[in-house]
Parts: sequence; C-alpha cells; structure tokens
Amino acid sequence: MGKQPPYRLQVKNVCATCNNGWMSKLEDAAQRVLTPLILGESGTIALEDQPLVAMWAQKTALTAMLLSSEEQREGGYGLSKAEYRALYETRKRKQPLERSRFWVGRYQGDAGSAVRVMPFTVRVAGIPEPDLPAGYTLTIVLGELVVHGMRFVSPASEIDVTMDLGMPQLWPPLMPVQWPAGRPCTEDEFLRFSAGKMLRSAIEHIELKPWTHAAELPQSSVVGDKVEVPALCRKHVLYYPIALLREVLRGRFYAFTTACECPNAYLLQTEPDGTHCKAAGPADGISMMYEDLPGDEVIIPGAGGNFLCKRLPAEATTVATFVQHA
Repeated sequence: MGKQPPYRLQVKNVCATCNNGWMSKLEDAAQRVLTPLILGESGTIALEDQPLVAMWAQKTALTAMLLSSEEQREGGYGLSKAEYRALYETRKRKQPLERSRFWVGRYQGDAGSAVRVMPFTVRVAGIPEPDLPAGYTLTIVLGELVVHGMRFVSPASEIDVTMDLGMPQLWPPLMPVQWPAGRPCTEDEFLRFSAGKMLRSAIEHIELKPWTHAAELPQSSVVGDKVEVPALCRKHVLYYPIALLREVLRGRFYAFTTACECPNAYLLQTEPDGTHCKAAGPADGISMMYEDLPGDEVIIPGAGGNFLCKRLPAEATTVATFVQHA
C-alpha cells in the first residue's frame, strides 16, 4: 500500500479461527518458499508449492483491500463480497480461485513493499466499455520479488493472455519455476505493469484494459488560489495551494496529506508531470507514510491559511510509491 515497512497496518475483518488456521498455514508456506526470492537469492518454486504460493498472493491482495471502509466498498472501492466467500469456501483445495492466472518475477527498484489491485475489462474494438469489470489484476511486491496475477470473475469473460515481460507462469502450473527469469519489472514500469497493461489478449481484436471507473479520474482544475483534485471516492474533492504548482516550474517538489469526507486520507506528491496520489487509506497509515518520507517540513502561505507540506530532496522525486486501487 505504498513505500513503507510491510505489515504495519492490520485488518480486523478476519476471525481468529481463519487467521490462526488455514490463513496462517498459507503464510508459513509462502515464507518458506519466497523468503530467499524476496532477498534476491536465485531459487526454484517446485510444482507442489505453486498452488499454495498463488493462493497466498490472492489471499494477501483480497485482505489488503479490506483496509478500505465498508462504505467505500459499497460504493465500488473494493472487491465483491462474493470473492471473499469463494476463497473461503474453496480453502481446502489449497489453490487459487478458478479462472486465475499468476506470474512471478524480479522487481528492480526500491519499493520495499506494495499491494495493488485493479479491475479490468475485456474490450472489443468499436463496442462501448461494459458497465462492470470482467475481473481484476493483483500485484504484490516484497523486496526483489513481484507476484502478478489476474482473475476472471465469470467463465464468459475468460480469454487466453500472454505476458509482455516474459515472466514464468506460476499458476496454472506448467513446470518448476526458476527464479529470476524473464525481464524484471522496474520502478518506472510498475504502474503500467500493476494495472495489467503488460498483459495481452491472445485473441485478435480483443483487448484487456483497466476499468475506466477505477483507473481514470477527471482532470484537476484551478479554483481561485487553489487546485481542486477529484478524490478517489468520486464524491468529494481535495485542495492544495496553487503555489505548489509554481514550485514545480522551479524544479521543487512536495508531498502532503489531505482527506475527504468519507473519511479517507490521501498522500499526494507533486512531480514533473503533475500531482499524483501515492496512497489512499486510513489516516494513521497515511500519516506514517508521510513521516517516513525524506525532506524538511515547510509552510506554504495562502489565502485559505497556512499549508503544511514536506519539500522532497531531488532524488526522492524519482522513487515510485504506489496507490491501492479497486
């Protein structure tokens, strides 16, 4: 959920029986198999371990999405309750949900940890985008390891896909996986990669694309001496002083936190190509991420009052952090 120490935020939606039972066993299996890869050591994922690792990735992504509030999930920010029910009901199979695909590769960057979920649609040229997504992609980064997966939510939407980076397929299993293999995912590529933009349909004239409702937000606009930014909830707007945009023209970049009425907290950062939302979630987690950023806090004066933000050192503007979407 951003560039921060992993496992700092807790989800309280899981009962003790599950947390200490089948979910704990998945964590143990993943730790045994993946720890060397996370540390960058070459290794092999055996055929018998691949179902558990893929199921662990799916469970981890679904659990991460529970950091959003019930209200947010009801409004479309999150995954269907049916996904959680299906994973629970099929837990004894010790493999991911049907119509799932997973790949595993090397992450080349300074992420630390990240989880990102993005709904996608199956698009046919000349036909409007469907009202509902066909499924979702999920991406987990831990150290030098990246696990990328997708799930088609209905049989009618399922198609064959290929992976641009040539990462080995983890699920459905084909053979023991040698790691690392394929081209690594870099920091610069992460947002495209995690949005499923490096997955290709094997069927001519059919494309996989991020679901517009989740992936594209309206442009920001200038209102007086402030910049108005649409919040991810699509119900509210965020503001920051226009002085920060003038600072961008001078090559100075800032990070700051804000919140909407949902409530949902946001970490935003100005960069050469605009202002980007780096993370969204509970206020305490966003505050910790802000505190962990390098740089000195400054006060930007404006007509609406003083605005507290952190001026980032030059090298920090090239470091990618990640926003949780659904």
